[in-house]
Amino acid sequence: MIRRHAISVRAKARQVTGVNCMSRADAFLSSAVQIAGPLTRLQERIVAVKLHPDAVSVLQLHPSMDEWQMDRLISWSLDRAIGREPVQENYPYLVDQIAAAAEEANVDGVDAGIAIPGSLFDTRILTLPFMPDEDIADEAEEPEFWEEFDPELSNLLGRVVKYQVLYSNENEDRTVVLLSSIAVSEVERYRGLLLDANLLPVYLENELFSLVNGIYARLSVDDVFKPFGVVYLCPGNNFLVAYMRGKLVIHKIQISDFDEALLKEMEGVDDVSGDFWEEVAIRLSEAVKQSLSFIVESYEFPKLDKLYLVSEYKVIENVTALLEDRLGSTRISPYDAMEDVDVPSEHARYVDYFTNPTVFTTAVGLATQGLNVEGKADSHQHQRLISMNFLEDAPRIRRNRQLAALNRILSLAIMAVVILSGGLLGFNSIPAYMQTRDAVQQYEAAKGFAQTQGLRRQVNEKKLAAANDLTFKVQNNSMRRGHADFLSALPSMIPATAELQSLRISEKDGVSLTGVAMSNTVISDIKNNLRSGRFTRRDPSVTTERDGDLWRFTMNIKLARVE
Repeated sequence: MIRRHAISVRAKARQVTGVNCMSRADAFLSSAVQIAGPLTRLQERIVAVKLHPDAVSVLQLHPSMDEWQMDRLISWSLDRAIGREPVQENYPYLVDQIAAAAEEANVDGVDAGIAIPGSLFDTRILTLPFMPDEDIADEAEEPEFWEEFDPELSNLLGRVVKYQVLYSNENEDRTVVLLSSIAVSEVERYRGLLLDANLLPVYLENELFSLVNGIYARLSVDDVFKPFGVVYLCPGNNFLVAYMRGKLVIHKIQISDFDEALLKEMEGVDDVSGDFWEEVAIRLSEAVKQSLSFIVESYEFPKLDKLYLVSEYKVIENVTALLEDRLGSTRISPYDAMEDVDVPSEHARYVDYFTNPTVFTTAVGLATQGLNVEGKADSHQHQRLISMNFLEDAPRIRRNRQLAALNRILSLAIMAVVILSGGLLGFNSIPAYMQTRDAVQQYEAAKGFAQTQGLRRQVNEKKLAAANDLTFKVQNNSMRRGHADFLSALPSMIPATAELQSLRISEKDGVSLTGVAMSNTVISDIKNNLRSGRFTRRDPSVTTERDGDLWRFTMNIKLARVE
């Protein structure tokens, strides 16, 4: 009781002496930034860096409430598997790769962020008595405060601790807090990774928070208030994340090193049927079911009818095949992070590199974050569940940006006063003008230099456009080679009990086959031949019609691009 009373007294004192003044200062700075809008235009979005198990991606997203535009996207495989501790073991190599990817992407944003593996964090849910937000903010500055509610939190010194209130109700005398912490050394390691790659770090995030933000931001209005769960599979970082209003539960999925190695090897396997893969499927599905049961029983979570699947493995079909129809009544569905995202044509090849649309989920979720320097209301932003930046300098960076905007306004005001004074003084200003003539000449010289640099930039942009045009032509030539290989192999893929009657090829729509077969099994053989020949990554769409003893069929095929 004494401690609670002390909290209340300090909160009231702070409300009287400081909070209102600070809020007026913040409001003033936000207004100044909005007036100087061009200063922060590029700060509305950040350059997201994503480290995959054996690849690196750099992307710049411009999200809004109505549309998502992918301004830049570069993703390429690494010549080594970076493993469970990627930064510690491969620091110089990753610095070079990130810098090269950012240069290749030609990003124009000034801010950058990176998602840190969730296994490096200690994340938990705490239930507190009802406390106003300002009371929690005051008490959270003392690490031992959290130990009151969880004895395991006894050593938070040397760690970056962040929290977010998920639910608070005074009538229930309950406040639910999401708490996550990470060693300062890990934060500095990832911060240094961006700095050494010539990027300005402004957002360091738990990858699991990026995951839920990437999914939540795209949910429909009807699904926003419904519970959802995500199975996240990444070597060394396998988690089940479940969300419902007021609860966000993260539980590690226990997958052995042996099965993780098999999941990696499975990327090169065409067929995962058979007794061996059946055993792997049983072990994997049981691990997911155990995590799901633990969340339902331990956190009073409703049983989930559907789980989103997000995988960091290059091929998603084999992973899906191992889990499909093995989780009881719970369905599992791969989450397409690139659905309805407008990707520039020159960057589309990087999306096509992965036959796994879920692989960009955490990167897209991270890219939706920002410093919000202009202090825009939430109604102007896309929706997100968690905003927890583990970069401790973030408040100072935001304030410096605001002060820079204020300085710009003051400079313009001073310039206006000088010009007005010059008009009023008239000829009396001539001596002062003569004294500043040398300064003006220096300014003109600097202006001429800036114009020269501008012309050089235009020449470089033309060179880049020519290179992109060449890349487009190479891609078209690759597609035509694919058509030639397909036509040469087609006769061997048509069984003797089927007859091909027509064939139509379009670079846009793919290939359309029409013919007759003795049975439906023969049509299935044609589909299997196409897959085994690796002319397509997905089953063709087929329509059939019975005609006496024969089956007429039409098969639409999307040919795989020749690498």
